[in-house]
Amino acid sequence: MAAIGSLLNRVYRKTNPTPAANDRGASTIGSRGERFAFVDALRGIAALSVAAYHIYRYGPVAKAAASITPSFLDVPLRHGWMGVQVFFVISGFVIAYTLRSARITPGYLGNFALRRSLRLDPPYWFTILFVIGLYTITTSLFNIEDGLMSEAPTWDQLVAHVFYLQNVLGYTNLSVGFWTLCIEVQFYLLFALTLGFAQRLTAHWSDRAQGAHWLPLVLCFAPLGLASLFSFSLNPDNTDWLIHFFAFFFLGAMIWWTLEGRMPKVLFWGLVATIVLRQWISPTLDMTVALIVGVTIYLVILTGRSDRWLNLGWLQRLGKISYSLYLIHYPVAWIITTLGHELTGDAPIPAEGWLILSLAASIGVAHALHIAVEAPAMRFSRRFKGFGARSSSIGAVPVSIFAKAAQ
Repeated sequence: MAAIGSLLNRVYRKTNPTPAANDRGASTIGSRGERFAFVDALRGIAALSVAAYHIYRYGPVAKAAASITPSFLDVPLRHGWMGVQVFFVISGFVIAYTLRSARITPGYLGNFALRRSLRLDPPYWFTILFVIGLYTITTSLFNIEDGLMSEAPTWDQLVAHVFYLQNVLGYTNLSVGFWTLCIEVQFYLLFALTLGFAQRLTAHWSDRAQGAHWLPLVLCFAPLGLASLFSFSLNPDNTDWLIHFFAFFFLGAMIWWTLEGRMPKVLFWGLVATIVLRQWISPTLDMTVALIVGVTIYLVILTGRSDRWLNLGWLQRLGKISYSLYLIHYPVAWIITTLGHELTGDAPIPAEGWLILSLAASIGVAHALHIAVEAPAMRFSRRFKGFGARSSSIGAVPVSIFAKAAQ
């Protein structure tokens, strides 16, 4: 072990960039206050695709509408679930950016967790109450058999939801899409803890280290990333746990570390080649999408186009309300399509209209939820910034698949 430690120490000192080199990497991309509008637009597109997928797939009029849906729309609608993988890559990228200058201490971890809770919980809890209220009204007053939920929630199920533990404890999610929040919370905690460990390894090897060096980052993150890539992500029994999806997050983190200049470019492209190898051995559509999105983000930011590409007003607005849209779209669409089915039955053309109305209404309600609940929660969470937390210049890009950068 001593010999291994000595070898790693020599590798670290040989490859540790000078402070000037670090400054050059940060000044070219991370320190100029970029908003990364391209990434924010991708977030909006991903949220819209997931919402369209759920609306198109579920509900009493979906089957009737599918009979007249044009084939060029049918394929993307049936694969809109891949927006989740896009979110996961973005999450890895942005949390690596957000914590780039943070010194991970117990105090910082506590403050980070508190701010994430204050930021994410209010819209999530509001949606839970909305779903329960909608279920109660439709079952008790209208006697709708095909309810929003299969049965009334129990108190232990609600408590599990409050702490994002419903999946790991075996409870049914109260609404479609909630399971991803559980994965995200697992990722926040594991990433921050692992980053803190990498920083301590770096400090152990060099007193002049600024942040975590690439070698400790690789040693700490790569084993789980590769295990997820070649094992965990291929086993559907792992979908309640972060390990199934960690490869997506790891790809996103590698993008930022490479753009920052902290990670050698050869290692990023080595990860890309490793993903290609995995796809050749055992191809999956979600990993293909994640790879394309990840490489695209890297190249767009590297070439300085991140503030121009997809910088359209409506896409940026979708990116801003994407968390609210992700949360609220299913219950809103369910009530509209259910009432629509009561009025027009299985007629295909009206059914198509109900689906379009559902998507439009979901965006409208998401906008209201963002203004009334999400935005105030964001502002309130910023009051608790502390313990060395550094204000981020990433603007509208989320720390999670839904949230803004930590402020």
